[in-house]
Amino acid sequence: MGLFEELSKDRFREFLGAEILEISEGYARVKGSVRKEYLNFHGTAHGSYIMALADFAFALAANSDNIRRVAVSIRIDFYKPAYEGDELIAEAKIIHGRKLVFCELKVKRGDDIIAKGEAIAYGKDRIH
Repeated sequence: MGLFEELSKDRFREFLGAEILEISEGYARVKGSVRKEYLNFHGTAHGSYIMALADFAFALAANSDNIRRVAVSIRIDFYKPAYEGDELIAEAKIIHGRKLVFCELKVKRGDDIIAKGEAIAYGKDRIH
């Protein structure tokens, strides 16, 4: 089973309702819509939902060259809120590395960047 098939069957991806839009070597873009179950007590999207979309894009980008990698660190800053019904696009791009990869993360609502961060993944085994 290839990477796309493995990750498209990911149960957490299904829970998030995340759709894979694009995967290329070192890059991934996914889409999710904010549902009422993802809102915090302020009535905005919970940071963990926004982070989870970014993390899913990160998993795709970090494993896009068929080397099995796992997250070592993820850091994200939240710039703007997201609301119920908003469609969010999360992108992850490898900036540097092979065994240890460094990624740039962005979550957008339209042209607005609502969150941005960095992530590191480590790996060594090829995906069969």
